[in-house]
Amino acid sequence: MSTFALRNAVRTVSRGMAPRRAVASGVLGYTASATATNGGRSGSVKINNDAKPPLDVSINLTPPKAMGGSGTGSNPEQLFSAGYASCYLGALSACARTLKRPKEEIERLQVEVKTSIGPTDVEKDGKGFALIVELVVKGLGEGGNEVIEAAHNMCPYSRALNHGIKLTTTTA
Repeated sequence: MSTFALRNAVRTVSRGMAPRRAVASGVLGYTASATATNGGRSGSVKINNDAKPPLDVSINLTPPKAMGGSGTGSNPEQLFSAGYASCYLGALSACARTLKRPKEEIERLQVEVKTSIGPTDVEKDGKGFALIVELVVKGLGEGGNEVIEAAHNMCPYSRALNHGIKLTTTTA
């Protein structure tokens, strides 16, 4: 079993990166929506549309023990890791099929995403926090780098992390 690890600091448009067009000609395929309340990291988040059990209720959020919290709830880094891992595995599997990888290999593919948070270098980046994301692919045989690169080009999480994302902030 080969393992490929990708470390990539989250980049922002404010650091001079031009965002790539997120969707072709403004056609949206699906929009998910969630609302955070009661203090963000120490509050709750609820999925607003199409949520199925067990995610059809508010998810309690608490900072992890490593950040001084109780660690009794979920946190944004866990939720990000879950979303990215599932999305990338879907892209990886699709690309592996397209590139005619063995069926047994495709069936044993796994993706682990580790999302770390820490303070930024204040002198270099200003005060704030940054994410480090490590993506580990398991089960891909020899010569799998072509599949990995194709999956990064397909997966919207990878595209956002590598090329920036169009962000719009509004007030309600």
